[in-house]
Amino acid sequence: MKWKREIKHSLEPVKLDLEEFAKFTKGLPEFTRPIAKKYFRSFSKVENKPDASPVTIADKLIEKKIRKLLKSEFPSHSVFGEEYGGRLGDDLGWCIDPIDGTRAFIAGKPIFGTLVALCNDGVPLLGLIDMPCLDETYVGYFDLKQQLSHVTLNGNKISASKESDLSNALIATSSPAAFTSRGLQKFQKISKKCKDIYFGGDCYNYALLASGHLDIVMEHKLAPYDMMALVPILLASGAVVTDWSGQPIKTHNSGEILAASTPELHANVLSFL
Repeated sequence: MKWKREIKHSLEPVKLDLEEFAKFTKGLPEFTRPIAKKYFRSFSKVENKPDASPVTIADKLIEKKIRKLLKSEFPSHSVFGEEYGGRLGDDLGWCIDPIDGTRAFIAGKPIFGTLVALCNDGVPLLGLIDMPCLDETYVGYFDLKQQLSHVTLNGNKISASKESDLSNALIATSSPAAFTSRGLQKFQKISKKCKDIYFGGDCYNYALLASGHLDIVMEHKLAPYDMMALVPILLASGAVVTDWSGQPIKTHNSGEILAASTPELHANVLSFL
């Protein structure tokens, strides 16, 4: 890679240089985008995984490429990915979703993205959302202990909206089918109080929230690889993100996510949950 520097991992407590890790992360699209673009609207086979979710050759090749780069740069770090599993423990490790929005990818919709997160001690600290067809790369890191916070879109700083009124808020979720029946009832109760509702989008909804275009995103039944990269980006943008009970999202979680642009808006939504 253009940036080639081994950041040693020690068992002793150390301050992580998130800025240096971010430099590595920003370079990943150089290797993953060509794969996504090569197969976008140009593949013939879709497989179904044991959980009935679809997977394509692009999903597999992108994750393999990221794993290869991680192994070369950070051989001591653990890796967990959607397609090839692995381990996401309490040590320093990476979480990968090669194509978040595989159904959109299959349907020829350009709103799919690649998610990569760096986690430590169960906490997501650094995230990448790369949207290959939109030429948008979001990178953010957030570490409360070190008081570090930074997020950019294509190198330019972004921030969440300042909306605090539920009646003026724009709310989004990927699909009603992704909720349990009770979860969908809760989403509908909240969305009826919002200005407008948007369906579809997957990880792009969170990128739009972090950059000030959406105000609330609420989802259910997510896996760690769906969530980890989103959290640092949202927090660094000034947004608030928790599970539905108001607890921070960590590597071991309930699969629920509630993101809102301001503390006031988040508290308002949380009161209905």
